[in-house]
Amino acid sequence: MKIAVIAKATVNSKTYTSHHKQVTYHSNNLFLSEEDKSALEYALQLIEQDGGTIDAYTFEQDQVAERVLHEALALGANKAIKITAGDVNDPLQQNHIAQEFVHYLKEQDKNYDLILTGCTGWTELSAMIATQLGSNYYDHLSAIDAGLNFEMKLEQGAITGKCKLPAVITVLSSVSVSHLAGFSALNQAINTSITAVSFNKLPKQKTSSIIAKDKRPQKEIFDLTEDPQATQKLVAALRQDGILR
Repeated sequence: MKIAVIAKATVNSKTYTSHHKQVTYHSNNLFLSEEDKSALEYALQLIEQDGGTIDAYTFEQDQVAERVLHEALALGANKAIKITAGDVNDPLQQNHIAQEFVHYLKEQDKNYDLILTGCTGWTELSAMIATQLGSNYYDHLSAIDAGLNFEMKLEQGAITGKCKLPAVITVLSSVSVSHLAGFSALNQAINTSITAVSFNKLPKQKTSSIIAKDKRPQKEIFDLTEDPQATQKLVAALRQDGILR
């Protein structure tokens, strides 16, 4: 079985600091997300049962990419590929990146039976990749066994079934408990080369831009005891903000 795992870094409050309009990431605190560890662990279970290989990909950049891919290699991935494709978190770029990624897979004759990734972020990208490949798509699986029988928990109850290959699957950390990499595996992973691949990026005018507003909107208090028209004014304000229609 040929499996790909798309790896991402975990993000928490210790990962970054914000000062004025800048956000500084601390790469030393960025590691493979728990959901992606579980995805990789599940891939290892399938390989142990059926044989095959696991390729780890990431759309993270620079040191972050190196860290998560070396960790994936230490945990059992066979190859690591770092992709430079633009900002994968930008909704306007995701479809383009998915197209470029699928084109690369087809060009390299990488016909994966299964593409796995954790549910933290990039969920839309996973769906786009599945669409471009014409693969089955299963999202937010809370459990899956070696026979591809899955469970997807809902607010009330759950959906169960069996995944049909080829498939793109996003999983929660509950699907498996990942093992810790040993010292020798970590040492070997650090010395394993990572393949770097670059895709054509979208022109800047077609990408999103984030604009920080310095001014905060003035607070408005709607007090029925002081203003009989307060309810009507509140409804009008909510409609103006698009909260009510």
